[in-house]
Amino acid sequence: MPKPISHIYFFSFYNMDSPSTRYRGKYFLDALKTGQNITYSFVYPSYALGNIAWFIYVYVEALLFRRQNSIIIFQKIYTNRIYSKALKLLLLFRKENTIYDIDDAEYERFPDEVLNHFIKYVSRCTVGSDTLMAYAKRINPLVDKLPSAVIPHNHIKQSKNDVFTIGWIGFYNAHRQSLMELFYPAIATIQQPIKLVLLGVDNPLHIAEITAFFADNPNIEVVIPADIDWQDEQQVYKRIKDFDVGIAPLINNEMNRSKSAFKLKQYLSCGVPALASSIGENVHYITKGENGFYCNSPDEYRQRIDELMALSKAEYARLIENSLASTTPFTMDSYCADFMRYCK
Repeated sequence: MPKPISHIYFFSFYNMDSPSTRYRGKYFLDALKTGQNITYSFVYPSYALGNIAWFIYVYVEALLFRRQNSIIIFQKIYTNRIYSKALKLLLLFRKENTIYDIDDAEYERFPDEVLNHFIKYVSRCTVGSDTLMAYAKRINPLVDKLPSAVIPHNHIKQSKNDVFTIGWIGFYNAHRQSLMELFYPAIATIQQPIKLVLLGVDNPLHIAEITAFFADNPNIEVVIPADIDWQDEQQVYKRIKDFDVGIAPLINNEMNRSKSAFKLKQYLSCGVPALASSIGENVHYITKGENGFYCNSPDEYRQRIDELMALSKAEYARLIENSLASTTPFTMDSYCADFMRYCK
């Protein structure tokens, strides 16, 4: 029998501004420490002197004085700078019990040499989607699917708003084309009063573009909050639970197929039904008519929004209940349990 894990060395690709760093890194490690009593050393690249000193300390320990029953996780490393070169050296000498974790198709945006190196030489990989699993298995046969999870919160939808509210959350620049092609044309044809809330738009050019798109729709109130503290997760979920429906449109490309349907999970965890493209991991989380619908064209988005707007309070309450009931597979407890099962 293998001995249980007692410590994790976790080397992330970016700082805490990244959702991947938080959800697949810090929050996950905190949950393991609380639930499994597994300690951790968490590192991300930074030029701050304190962070550099911490990196050196953890790195030297992992390289020369590695703790017994420990594992090393390299998260999403894809650049070829000093940080990644140092981690390559660590992998060379401490290959046993190592994991490479990735939840985006970074090989589509950057040269793939570095991430392929880590995928090839670690003990095994954890990935956020079926598409990433197919990619990684071409390089390393030991790959486990570990879809991203949401954190515990108590921000739950209570009832439909008087003015029907459609919400979206994410990094807008990566999803602009999907919204422009699949979703905005759909609601531009609606005549009833609606509110459109976009969480994650911060580029003035994008804000101007959105405002111009809906300039001829006085019935649509466009809300683009500028005061979001993304690391205050509870406040983020508080905003989401005010949506009447969350949207997750995706055009069909490798980047979108590789995503782990995270915004969809955030909506459902608040009891908010969702409309999503049947692309990538989205297909695993929507049950038609129970917690949302799949929509692959502006006409389909328009049709389903009309149906949701026409629901009675009792009918909408059933959607809330079903949305909450569908969250078990992507809780942080489930994520930790799957991770521990893979490690055994």
